[in-house]
Amino acid sequence: MSSVQAVCVGVITIDTIALVDKYPSEDERVLANEISRAGGGPAAVAAVALSRLGVKTAIVGTIGDDADGKEVLRIFSQEGVDTSGISIGTTATAGSVIVASQEHSARAISTRQPVVQAPINEAAKKLIANAQWVHVDHVGIKRLDELGIARGKGAQISFDAGYGVENFDPIVVDLFVPTDRQMALRYPGIDLAVALENDSMKAGNTVVATQGSEGSAAFSPETGLVTAPGFKVEVTSTLGAGDVFHGALVAQLIQGHSLQEALRRANAVAALSCRGLDGQSMIPTTTELDAYLEAH
Repeated sequence: MSSVQAVCVGVITIDTIALVDKYPSEDERVLANEISRAGGGPAAVAAVALSRLGVKTAIVGTIGDDADGKEVLRIFSQEGVDTSGISIGTTATAGSVIVASQEHSARAISTRQPVVQAPINEAAKKLIANAQWVHVDHVGIKRLDELGIARGKGAQISFDAGYGVENFDPIVVDLFVPTDRQMALRYPGIDLAVALENDSMKAGNTVVATQGSEGSAAFSPETGLVTAPGFKVEVTSTLGAGDVFHGALVAQLIQGHSLQEALRRANAVAALSCRGLDGQSMIPTTTELDAYLEAH
């Protein structure tokens, strides 16, 4: 367990994804170009990204005692992600039905989340006690006390702040990563660079804003403002690209890259993942990432 470098905590799902040219209207049936069943959930996708990029990774969360739960374990085993921190809950494994529209480059999601998160098991606590980083999503951030972790005491904490963080205090984490839209809600009418600096200087941490295909921007007290452009690829679906970015960013920081270079590399990983219908299948390895960056 002590060899695990990063532990991801939060949502684990099994998703069914359909790729269509356009969304069906009410009572309309459209033919799907492709249908896939794959692993999902912000923390889970980040864990796969970390592992693909060569970081020894574990996942902590809740699954059900059902067929989908067994599929979750199979996927993580295949990806080399430690699952000893997963707990079996009393409800079904979380999952989503997702329709991705090529016409609108968008997706519609209907999701089933577990009603109750099972208690953190002892294996999870041991993994976290020895990790360099703990990465949490919107569910994992609410479990920091239960995990026995706090900023400045043990692992560094990274937060995938995808939504609902208008009033979140970033001082509790080392790496705060909202979207540019969330930053606009936190600081209405304020330039993104100024908003990043405000949060970073108040919390004394690193704040990164994802900007979709435009790339990402960050501010830390050590570096000041840094930015990195996005990469253009042939997009099948953007599903999970943000989650991939979070895992890739932590991976690059663990591997010693500067903040700006970590942004650039994480942008490329997220872009490359968009070649697949699901969030995981086209995440590159470090070798594939390096080859792509050399070519571009």
